Amino acid sequence: MVRPKALDHVGLLVTDMDRSLRFYEALGLELLRRKGPNAEGVSSAVLRVGEQEINVFSDPAFVAAEKGERIHHFCLAMECAGIADLVAALRRAGIEIAKGPIERRDGTSLFVSDPDGVRVELIVKR
Repeated sequence: MVRPKALDHVGLLVTDMDRSLRFYEALGLELLRRKGPNAEGVSSAVLRVGEQEINVFSDPAFVAAEKGERIHHFCLAMECAGIADLVAALRRAGIEIAKGPIERRDGTSLFVSDPDGVRVELIVKR
């Protein structure tokens, strides 16, 4: 059986990485790592909150969204034997895989989209 066992992380779109990191660190979140900005101005960071993470993304090319509408994706840690079982279960359910599988440092993940287009990352942890 394939089912989620935990919310692994949430991805947020932000307009100013430094300002956002100051805010979340002031709330007690721990900065685990940061990348960028690269030549195009894209940067990302990972913050720890308890056993979960918040992934923060900043990209000047992002279309401006209304305040509060900046969720990039959320990730569910899946309970299954492996990524092949997850892929098979998604196919049986008629759910299209938008991206992946992708090897991560802690497991293998893939992306699907909910009916409203919200990206959902599903990870099978090692």
